[in-house]
Amino acid sequence: MGQKMIKLRSDSKEKEFFRLDLAPMINIVFLLLIFFLLTSTAIKQGSAINLPNAESSKKNEKKNIVISVAENGQLQLDRQEIHSQNLLAKLGGALANRANKVVTIEGDKQINFEQIGEIIDIARQAGATDFILATEPIS
Repeated sequence: MGQKMIKLRSDSKEKEFFRLDLAPMINIVFLLLIFFLLTSTAIKQGSAINLPNAESSKKNEKKNIVISVAENGQLQLDRQEIHSQNLLAKLGGALANRANKVVTIEGDKQINFEQIGEIIDIARQAGATDFILATEPIS
């Protein structure tokens, strides 16, 4: 009977080295970087509004429709930019499905009061029944 030899190691094949492919990891890092850059600029797009100060200012807990007026006169309806000519139609559509027909107006303290009057008039035509003028508490 012949003896069989068992080779524990194959000398004919060279040991293959472990190689980590970094391309997929770099792709993911770049995708995350692009995602965070886009979301950070989207957050900053809303113009900052300096609300007037008032001693009786309270936090409003109700979810009202919000019309914002920036210092340069730009309008936003629920944080979406809107042209003043489209305000009546969009606000009317938003108020039609709501039982609460209260509109909160956030007006920059530098804007003309006449512009607030025009917005209130448009909101009444759209079906708003009551208004809240947003203010900041006095520190």
